[in-house]
Amino acid sequence: MLNFLKLIIFLVVLVGIAAYFLSHSSSIFQILPQEKILSPAAVSTSKSPAVSPTPTQIYSQSTQIPDYLIPAGFTRAALSSYFQKVKISSAFASNYSSYPSQINLYAYLSGSEKINVTGWRIKTNHGEFIIPQAVNIYDFSGFSFEQDIVISGNTNIYLYSNRSPINLNFRLNKCTGYLQNNYSFNPALPRNCPMPQRSETYYLSGQCVSYILSLGSCEAPSITFSNSLPGTNEGNACRQFLNTINQYTCYQRHHLEGDFLSNEWRIWMNWTNYNGLLDSQHDTVRLFDTQGLLVDQYIY
Repeated sequence: MLNFLKLIIFLVVLVGIAAYFLSHSSSIFQILPQEKILSPAAVSTSKSPAVSPTPTQIYSQSTQIPDYLIPAGFTRAALSSYFQKVKISSAFASNYSSYPSQINLYAYLSGSEKINVTGWRIKTNHGEFIIPQAVNIYDFSGFSFEQDIVISGNTNIYLYSNRSPINLNFRLNKCTGYLQNNYSFNPALPRNCPMPQRSETYYLSGQCVSYILSLGSCEAPSITFSNSLPGTNEGNACRQFLNTINQYTCYQRHHLEGDFLSNEWRIWMNWTNYNGLLDSQHDTVRLFDTQGLLVDQYIY
């Protein structure tokens, strides 16, 4: 009888323990706090915390341009997406008929960014000028065609009030300085043509080499000197080499080089007078994109 009672008590205790475990299973077997499985949304949020934009990112957004940079008389909505990317670096109204007035544009573009500026308008208190097309790669063949001006990197565009001697606007390159020998560009074109290497002239006479070394960059050899050379092998060799110092050979030798093209463009506005659109004393020069939105303003 005693053993039977002990068995009954044991069974009651066992049932009670089982009931306790069943009623508390959710808390006993739950995953530890540090091991909780997050929902996909929570995982995404936890792996991609919000990052504040850098000052450059803020500045590049037209909606974030500081109020003090917005020119008087213009609203934020009137600003071009190129605002502050292309600037009027200077405007100069010449008081001398022998030297042209000019407007200089400067663009600082990062990475692979490019901007087509053909069709943009320059407006002053006296009128306006539309930026035209220009020759990108001037090859001296006489068949260079103008196309839209697409700029990148650090670019200067110089606009002059006078007329182009060759009736073309163009981008400078390593060889365009030779044009100054046959045409009167005002202002003169930069003379930074590649000079002949000494290794190319080793077989020439001392007189010939001395003459070649005396030539300035982009300077064409004198026909008088060439004709004065004797009809010997040395004279003929020198004469033949001198015939290669010109714009055509320069282009053939260097046009595939990575630094052949300059980041400088020359545009001639063909104004009927040397001041043109610019007031000789004070003026406001504005640059607008093809949508009529303000790119920059310059006051002098």
